[in-house]
Amino acid sequence: MSSTALKLLALGLMLIDHIYEFFPGMPVILTILGRISAPLFFFCTAWGFHHTRSRETYLLRLYDCSVLMGILDCVLNQSVAEPLRQCKNNIFGTLFLVCLFLYLWEKWQEPKKKVLAVAAFLVINELAQLLCTGLLASPLGPALNGGLGISRRNFLLILRGFLPNYYSCEGGLWTVAMGLVLAFCKDSPKRLALGFGGYCLVYFLYTLRNGCLLGQTQWLSYLFTDSIQWLQILALPFMLRYNGGRGRGMKYLFYVFYPVHIAILFWLGNVIAGKLCFFRCLGK
Repeated sequence: MSSTALKLLALGLMLIDHIYEFFPGMPVILTILGRISAPLFFFCTAWGFHHTRSRETYLLRLYDCSVLMGILDCVLNQSVAEPLRQCKNNIFGTLFLVCLFLYLWEKWQEPKKKVLAVAAFLVINELAQLLCTGLLASPLGPALNGGLGISRRNFLLILRGFLPNYYSCEGGLWTVAMGLVLAFCKDSPKRLALGFGGYCLVYFLYTLRNGCLLGQTQWLSYLFTDSIQWLQILALPFMLRYNGGRGRGMKYLFYVFYPVHIAILFWLGNVIAGKLCFFRCLGK
């Protein structure tokens, strides 16, 4: 499979996953299949970053999209008085963090200096989180709430777009770690299978641990409904079929499709749910 084929597959699976997210009552199989999409996007992004002529331009594009998506999340949430689900989708920030680490890793070529890359990445994330916390606690938050009606929660969505970090980005540190595993294992099918398989196994064991701590008894429901991120392992066969080809262009398809489909599904989900509530009230 070419990179374009993997991206198109990921787009389709992401779409049905978000249909499950924004439309209540959808079958859980949609979000199970949706677990395949994120690993494919990170895998393709790692190869895209590897092949790009300008690492800086690639990073800047992801950062710009993260900023715009944070603003869009806020606008969508503010446009509905009581949305069914808060829109907090911003995969661009997480992709940016993965590529930022790869960029820093390449900057320090000598093996002994690789620790500087890790340290710089950690410091950047800690400072970004510290700045987010400071801005949330500053008078700016209440001022925006009073002047524009922007809630604290939506203000945080804007901040995490401008200041992406592994504390508040979509998927958190687990997803950043997944992206890095895929980036460093992508060149070898064997290493990819072992690395990504190991990541999913650790996530599965982490899920079991949480279930035990919560006193979980309905394990089948818990593992296949409530905590299903470990099912990202389903993406592995598709990544192993990658043939190294780029396929047709469609360079900017993902950058456009992602915010557009989020906005449409968010609005449709709230409109349809509103009509359903209206008709139920009429029925009473």
